[in-house]
Amino acid sequence: MQLLGFIFFILTAIFYVGLAILNMSKPTLNGNDAMGYGLALLFLTIGFAISSLLLTILIRSKGSFDWVAQEAATRTAVVLLAWLMIALTIFFCTIFKWEWRAESLYPPFLHWIALTQGQLWIPLPWLIACLLSLNPGWQTTLSLPLITIPFWVGLSMSAVFSSGLLVGYVREADQRAQAEVARQIDQQTQQHQLNLNEIAAYKPQDSLVGLLVFTTRYHEEDVRQAALAKIKAHPDWEAKLLALLANQYYYQEVYSFLGSNRVDHPAMFAQPLNLSIDRLSVSIQTGIDDSNNLQDWTFDSYGIGHLLRAIDDQFQQQGVDYYPGVLRLQQALNTPPPERFKGIRFTVSAEVDRWLVAHKK
Repeated sequence: MQLLGFIFFILTAIFYVGLAILNMSKPTLNGNDAMGYGLALLFLTIGFAISSLLLTILIRSKGSFDWVAQEAATRTAVVLLAWLMIALTIFFCTIFKWEWRAESLYPPFLHWIALTQGQLWIPLPWLIACLLSLNPGWQTTLSLPLITIPFWVGLSMSAVFSSGLLVGYVREADQRAQAEVARQIDQQTQQHQLNLNEIAAYKPQDSLVGLLVFTTRYHEEDVRQAALAKIKAHPDWEAKLLALLANQYYYQEVYSFLGSNRVDHPAMFAQPLNLSIDRLSVSIQTGIDDSNNLQDWTFDSYGIGHLLRAIDDQFQQQGVDYYPGVLRLQQALNTPPPERFKGIRFTVSAEVDRWLVAHKK
């Protein structure tokens, strides 16, 4: 066991010296030289991390480092934390020495430490403590502070460096989050303007289908009102909606309108809306039977939520019983799918189920 410990220490020392040699002169950071430098850095860093971790585990398993803390779990945690911070320090010191951006959000002292060969002098006390802990005879003959002081010095210095890394990481994460928020706001602003432009470009002779999608409650109020104004500019806009509701290709777009906007003559829509549910059920059943790519969200875009909301908001009291039609819709959604899609449940099914429970007679 002691021999194995010395082997791990020698390997750790080799990688440690290798990193020092690699970082002595500024590498050429372009072309094949840059790739070679990167691969060498990766190999030496991983090698140091693995060999030093095995060394740490071996020393701890022999009962060394008992002076770190009274509780065994605490001792192990502190020892492993020391290893982690040493590994981070030696890696980032090597990187920061030659690759430091003037606009970096990491604390400047990290660059200063890297320039002073921090990857050499920060891990050194910790390595000395590990070496002296390998031989039980040394631990009994040497004064304990000769082991404890280097350990705590190495841990403390690496903790300072690692704290700087944490600060830089948090700053960069915050900057990325702010940039993402700004990007999303910019994207939403652009999309909002595109929507308004599309509505403004609508001509009276165009079909209302292109406007219906902008009338849902999920759009900005100015977009909704602009679309509604264009739609209601037609004296016969309700008749046009009824024609679309009877069309096998466009009735789902009418659901979007009816789920968020009231019509002037709901009685005119009550029966056509009920008939469209059967058309919807047939479409879903056919889609399940013939599909080669069923997903739980496959029917999310069919406007079923808009349909149910429209029934509840303005068509429930128009003398038409929608329950049988919605029940057939539920049965269509429960159509057994092809064997390869067995077990799939569509997200819209839950909404249909809740509606049927709420309206059960």
